[in-house]
Amino acid sequence: MLLSRFWYLILSFALGTAVGVLFIAQSYYNRNTERWMNEALAADSSAVGWYLKDDARNRAAALLPVSLSPKLREALSKANESDEVGKDTRAKAKEGLLKALESIPAEQKFYAVWAVDQDGRVIASYGFEHKDDWNLGGHAVVADALAGWIRDDTWIFKKEELHRVVARPVERDGGGEPIGAIVGIYALDRGYAQAVSERTGAAVAFYALGTQVWSYGPEGFNSSNFEVLRTDLKDAEQTEEYGQKGRSKVRKPRADLGFIYTRLPGEAWDLQSGYVVGRQVRFLESPQAFFEAADQTDKDSAPTYILVGIAVGLGLLGILFSVVEHTLPLRTFKNEAARFALAKTDTLAPSRFRGLYKKIAADINDGVDKVLSKGGITRRAADLEQVIGPLPAQPQMSAFAVPGEAPAAAPPAAPSAAGAIPKPPPSAEKRVPGPPPKPRAPGAPPAPPSRSAEPEAEEPAAVSEPMSAPAPSRPADELAEWKLVYEEFLKIKKQCGEPTEALTFDKFKGTLERNKAALVARHNCSAVKFTVYVKDGKAALRASPVK
Repeated sequence: MLLSRFWYLILSFALGTAVGVLFIAQSYYNRNTERWMNEALAADSSAVGWYLKDDARNRAAALLPVSLSPKLREALSKANESDEVGKDTRAKAKEGLLKALESIPAEQKFYAVWAVDQDGRVIASYGFEHKDDWNLGGHAVVADALAGWIRDDTWIFKKEELHRVVARPVERDGGGEPIGAIVGIYALDRGYAQAVSERTGAAVAFYALGTQVWSYGPEGFNSSNFEVLRTDLKDAEQTEEYGQKGRSKVRKPRADLGFIYTRLPGEAWDLQSGYVVGRQVRFLESPQAFFEAADQTDKDSAPTYILVGIAVGLGLLGILFSVVEHTLPLRTFKNEAARFALAKTDTLAPSRFRGLYKKIAADINDGVDKVLSKGGITRRAADLEQVIGPLPAQPQMSAFAVPGEAPAAAPPAAPSAAGAIPKPPPSAEKRVPGPPPKPRAPGAPPAPPSRSAEPEAEEPAAVSEPMSAPAPSRPADELAEWKLVYEEFLKIKKQCGEPTEALTFDKFKGTLERNKAALVARHNCSAVKFTVYVKDGKAALRASPVK
């Protein structure tokens, strides 16, 4: 029975190994799935950021024909020459603006477009109604455009909705200071989220003031997963990465769901505004889940014929071992026992049997002899050849005999003992990711970049629709103070290597008056103090409300 028992050991070991491999494969699959999700989220966040930048550049290029409109440029030049802009000038500017906007492709259309003069006054507009005294010069993106730069930004505009802003200068013939700027905005709505998702393959949602605005996910991702953003974003804002770098690490509101939050640069930076990308994966809870997670394609890829052939071959080999070591010896013993029962033989010949059956036959013969001897009956002597088999004509030497000595009879082979069946190897434990690191206190977020020389309020807030208020009468000491600030501003600009020829005190004073009026109306303060400082290698102004 050695082969059959050895075969049982092999099968038990193979089964235990297969189960252990499944547990190891489950842990390996879950760990690599989590790593893949983290890498995919980082790639998605970068792809969405690059798409926003590239889209802003393309839309800025689409505004180039608008900035070259002859009627619009003529109207802006005329507006710069007077303090009051006449209706004829505004009508001519709007006519040139609307005509030029017809050349913009449909996929790059703007929600609203404004044409502003050198002082930031809106001379003509499209898509948004406003008062004649509306001024956009206080926004960094507009100020940069008036200085000759092409810029983009993010505003929270009209009912606290997110909008992307693109501004480019309107150049003067022959060079020099721009005569105005063109400002266009477009909403980050569901249609835009869908376009971003289809171009990048990422599930994306935009949020403003800590609340989800619009979201869209590719096939297989449910956009309702972004609902946890309302609670998870508060925890993400407390992390150092999000507070200082503007991008969080991978966050997992659920075991199978991962997010990365990214702030939008510009005026919306400090207003809990940005975008989030998400990925949803499936982890295996048990080795059996492999078969549940596999689809028909996976099942068809398995080598069915090879697996069936191996199973059938091993099964037949086990049956063969069982027949040779169990069925055939038992059949021989059964036949001899039937002959013994019919008195066709007086004894069971042990030589006809193998293994344990030989010992059983000898024991039966001994038992029959003892029973007969008690009754005074003696069986005839058994034929030696019948008991031990045919005898050789000449004595044979044992394989272990020493020449010159009589060969010793070889002892009968003892039946082999069955080996112990090994236990299957222990199951590999499923690795569970540990808790996220404890968040540290938030760092101070950096201020949004700006090259503008316009004054900046110390309060971190963006105003969507600043309304210019008429400047109050100024005491003499205020004008004197502004002249000192003006001289200090010119001094710093010269030290920074910036041109100062075009900056007159009247223009400088007009800028201060507008910003003072806006801050007084906003903060209900009595005065505004202006100070000069250097920002990014350029002279800049800071406006501080004084109660």
